[in-house]
Amino acid sequence: MRKIKIFTTLGLIISGLSLFYTQKLNFKDQNFEKAVIENFDVNKNGAIEQPEADAVTNLFLVQKGITSADDAKLFANVKMIVLDDNNITSVSLGGFAHLQLFSCTGCKMSSFKAENLKNLTSLYLDNNLLESTLLKETPGIDQLTLSLNQLKSIDLTALKNLRKLNVEHNKILKLDISGNPALQTLNVGGNKMKETDIKTGTKTDVTVFGTEP
Repeated sequence: MRKIKIFTTLGLIISGLSLFYTQKLNFKDQNFEKAVIENFDVNKNGAIEQPEADAVTNLFLVQKGITSADDAKLFANVKMIVLDDNNITSVSLGGFAHLQLFSCTGCKMSSFKAENLKNLTSLYLDNNLLESTLLKETPGIDQLTLSLNQLKSIDLTALKNLRKLNVEHNKILKLDISGNPALQTLNVGGNKMKETDIKTGTKTDVTVFGTEP
């Protein structure tokens, strides 16, 4: 009788663990789901399960017809997300503990927000429709590309590690880089901006491209 109870208990535990580890994830965007199944469905059951998602470090999903980036949150250990040439009008990123690179170029994006991304170093948002961006608690960014948007201003004061900045072909008339001690190169071409429109403070070693005479 005691052995039967032990085997019954073990059976329930094993069944519970099996259920936990085969839990299928729910996606908001069908095209996102289709793309990741093609790449990361290791056991070939036509779905993405939590262990499969946890093993993913790079999401390279270019030209997949994706309309939302929200499903990226299902991949907690991802280090790189590339969503170029999709149709994603709004992006809100936050809570990715390992994310180092995010790219969403040519996506017709009009709104972008990033918060609490301590390890993010490279951010590419060029060729969109952005009029403003919110970067909060993203201190590690050292390369930022925002060219070919509709930006009229940008606040860079929190980006102390920024080394390369590209804001060419926006609508920016003045820019303050005095709070960016690590900045090495700046591209402002296509903004109708003179050197006197760029506030450098005591910083004199930055190379600036694209200013008007």
